[in-house]
Amino acid sequence: TMSRPYSFIIHSLSAITTAPFAQLATPATTSIEIIRIELGQETNETSQQEVLQLVRRSTNSTFPTVAERPSLAEGGPATLLAGTSITNTFGVATGTGSFTASLMKFTFNALNGLLYLPVPEERIRMSPSKFLTLEFPTAPAANTWSGHITYRELT
Repeated sequence: TMSRPYSFIIHSLSAITTAPFAQLATPATTSIEIIRIELGQETNETSQQEVLQLVRRSTNSTFPTVAERPSLAEGGPATLLAGTSITNTFGVATGTGSFTASLMKFTFNALNGLLYLPVPEERIRMSPSKFLTLEFPTAPAANTWSGHITYRELT
């Protein structure tokens, strides 16, 4: 298989609730593997504990903003993951897809941020036509959150 790495960027997101705030969605012909997730807050100097979940869904959620998905290889091909209001988006979801399973639950201090850098055996793979969301099970403190999800296409 050929591996093509990309970054899904979450820009300066505030007013996060318990609704999903980011969604990866694979097309009918492409699988991906998540290599890394980083998330942190930009503006607050207060120590606070947060909990974040990675959730598999069987149907899409709806979001306001399409995420940038640049290739990590300069001059690399455009990602095969489409960007629409229901695919590869971020913001506070206005509609939530059907829950399938919680895959990961992370606890972290907002001052340090979250870094998920799994060993190859623990990387999450998404089959074609699947949805994965990031969400806080309880609303986080009022911060401005940014980060990225690094994924590679498996073609």
